Amino acid sequence: MAGAPGWRRILDKVLSIGSYPGEPETQGGGRRVLVAAMVVGALLNIPTVVGDFSAGYTLVAGANLAIVVGTPIFLDALRRWPHRLAWIINGFFVLVLAVQLVEATVYGGLLESGLVVLFGLVFSLGALVAISLRAAVWWFVVFVASVVYSIAIPRLVEPIYELADPTADAAFNLVATGVLVIAVLAYFVRQRDRFQQRSDDLLHNILPNEIADRLKDGRAMIADDFRAASVLFADVVNFTPMSEGMAPAELVGLLNDVFTRFDELVDELGLEKIKTVGDEYMAAAGVPRPRADHAPAIAELAVRIRDHVATSEVAGRRLSLRIGINSGPVTAGIIGTHKFAYDLWATP
Repeated sequence: MAGAPGWRRILDKVLSIGSYPGEPETQGGGRRVLVAAMVVGALLNIPTVVGDFSAGYTLVAGANLAIVVGTPIFLDALRRWPHRLAWIINGFFVLVLAVQLVEATVYGGLLESGLVVLFGLVFSLGALVAISLRAAVWWFVVFVASVVYSIAIPRLVEPIYELADPTADAAFNLVATGVLVIAVLAYFVRQRDRFQQRSDDLLHNILPNEIADRLKDGRAMIADDFRAASVLFADVVNFTPMSEGMAPAELVGLLNDVFTRFDELVDELGLEKIKTVGDEYMAAAGVPRPRADHAPAIAELAVRIRDHVATSEVAGRRLSLRIGINSGPVTAGIIGTHKFAYDLWATP
């Protein structure tokens, strides 16, 4: 965010209230949505407080002022104790709910208060986004109870104030609630699409694209015969003696550097990486897409791998490779349902 405009830095700082190292990504996204809603709600309540005081609705104005003043207090608590997110958010919801019930009481009921308790539905959605499904269910129960309370209260308590135009207030509350509901649903859709894309990308990184698509379609077992394909095997000469003098991280880093470059060569030639086992690298041409030039293509890969290793140092070391190529019919597929991999077997 170093080059971002000032307003974006401020916005990001506000939305980061309550974040902490290791915070689950799903919780972080929901927390940002709630923080934004709390800030916007408090700002929108300021003219409401002024209008209520001007109209003589002193009790209602004082209740709404409690939300305006309480919002920064709850946000500061979230900043200080981010691991108490559920307690703090529930506490804020209780404050807003109390204000709604006060309004329903003093104005004389559900319709007379302009459907103010309708905002309670947002509490359930907010709990679903940032806390848990269980919390969302409980807040929905509270919402239903608040509606029942608003219907029953005129029979028990005489109203103190009368709204000049409850229909206009009801329309505003309906629209505002709808906007918040759409915002929460948009968040869910965005999260779903993002995690689905990550899942797809991960699957396509593990398996050939065609195989990944077939697996997502629900194929229980995948096995294909190819009449002609070529397979390359490459491993590091004297790898075991060399590895004995290396730290584990250094060893893994060396293999990662080597095989990452091999992966790039495989992609450039339109071939298919099959797997790595220890210091062995395996790639193929002609699977899962048959091609007539499978042998020249895999030979070209072998030459490029040879030239790369011969002219480059890896982690300050010169490596030597054994490279072997075999051509012929193969069966390719996936075995099992856990930690599966696309593999090849030679066929007669």
